[in-house]
Amino acid sequence: MAPLTDKEDAISSSSSSNPRPSPAAPFRIAIIGGGIGGIVTALFLHHFCSQKAEIEIDIYEQAPQYREIGAGIGLGVNATKLLVQIPGLVEAINTISGTRNGVWFTLRRWDDGDEIVTMGADESGKVRFAAVSRAELLDVLTKFLVSKDDGQREKARVHNGKKLRLVEDISTNGGIKMTFSDETTASADLLIASDGIHSAVRKQFVSDTALYGGKIIYRGLVPISSLAGEWPLPSYAAMWIGQGKHFLTYAIAANKMLNVVACTTKSIDEIPDLKESWSSTCDRRELEQDFGDCGDELVQKVVGLMDARVAKWRLNDRDPVEDWVFMDGKVVLLGDAAHPMVPHQSAGAGQAVEDGYILAKTLGEYLSERSENRSGRLKEWMELYQRVRLPRAQRTQETSREAGELFEMKAPGMEGKTYNERLPILVERVKDRMKWIWSEDIDAAYGKVKGEMGLVTCLEGEKNEESRVNTADTAEASNEFTSLNQGKQEGVSAEEVKVEEERKGLKEHGSKGSGWLSRLRKVCFCL
Repeated sequence: MAPLTDKEDAISSSSSSNPRPSPAAPFRIAIIGGGIGGIVTALFLHHFCSQKAEIEIDIYEQAPQYREIGAGIGLGVNATKLLVQIPGLVEAINTISGTRNGVWFTLRRWDDGDEIVTMGADESGKVRFAAVSRAELLDVLTKFLVSKDDGQREKARVHNGKKLRLVEDISTNGGIKMTFSDETTASADLLIASDGIHSAVRKQFVSDTALYGGKIIYRGLVPISSLAGEWPLPSYAAMWIGQGKHFLTYAIAANKMLNVVACTTKSIDEIPDLKESWSSTCDRRELEQDFGDCGDELVQKVVGLMDARVAKWRLNDRDPVEDWVFMDGKVVLLGDAAHPMVPHQSAGAGQAVEDGYILAKTLGEYLSERSENRSGRLKEWMELYQRVRLPRAQRTQETSREAGELFEMKAPGMEGKTYNERLPILVERVKDRMKWIWSEDIDAAYGKVKGEMGLVTCLEGEKNEESRVNTADTAEASNEFTSLNQGKQEGVSAEEVKVEEERKGLKEHGSKGSGWLSRLRKVCFCL
């Protein structure tokens, strides 16, 4: 077995004879995958958990060094309003975001580029849709990750060149053991799989394969300066709608770069050797051939300004799975490892942010009670994470698929109709399409599901008991006041009423003692 580095050895435990960590020991969290979802989750974990218990977060990334392509990515307001929890992060993201001039997307005709419909976007506050370069976003997140907190503590440790091979349950110490392709090992109390659609963790627990989604995608960047101010539309956020294809653009990198995405339907027989890979490229002439039928000169100008080689890959998908939690809550899936989705709503990254937020919030509550039987309780709290997130993520998966068909004029109800006849159906279905994704209150959803599951921390139990005692005492005081008033009305002295009430109370309670006192002495029971 290859020796571990000093840093890895400090967090590794390959022996199964070690005792289960006591509640006072650091709670060890391993995140597999150091991309956007993994780092955001680490930031949320530090925010929600570090003040409630001592935690150690280790991120294991298979790449030798961080590398993201410059392609664009969208973060909806559902994500940015959660990222506000990390002080200064949203402001930093806004500095690298492209502006949209109050437009989410303007949809244009394929034949002549005329407007079909324009959907607005509010950019007035710091919480707004963020269109950014993946590489720049990763740089920003990494800077926040490596910065020390007020207590000069590191938020997480990052280990590159660590490709996970196997996860094992260490039942004797309550944790899990990870073995990497270089034969080094490490252990943790909780493993969070954020390693993408081809997740090694998911593969161990879920028997399925990535499915071709029926579409291929071309991507590239164009310097906005090369357009020489020639952009006739109200926003760089534009989408041209064809039959069986669509072409979209939006600004990223503080309006320095135009992100270009061209999507078209292809049968698997037409692309037998095409892979789903960020590194897969082709000659730009293939893009020109597939999209040369668009009648808007602006599209052809943009294509002509792209690099001689452009990214090209197939869009894969997976069927939804009903379980994200394994090994009694010690292994959980997150982001594309849990719910990979096609990019037609720019919602995938935002769903990973929501995952990280709810998972960290859930774990923070679990740690706050510091239960003696941590492994048993962990499963219940991780199931809370799954029950909150799974329905919403799966709905986003499904509507993203639907959006791909809608933007290529192949949605249900469009069959057998002309292009012009399909336009009213398109307009009706896109105008409020993103509202439910952007506006849902996931904190309220969290509280609702938590209540349905009957989960409560010790602190909440104490508060509930105190509230119940106070309510009972108020009722007793009210009854006493009523009795006194009744005595006065009947001509009986207040002192006589009190004596009579005390006599009745002793007789009624007998060996039980005073009701309010026995309630006060009850010990809070934490589920």
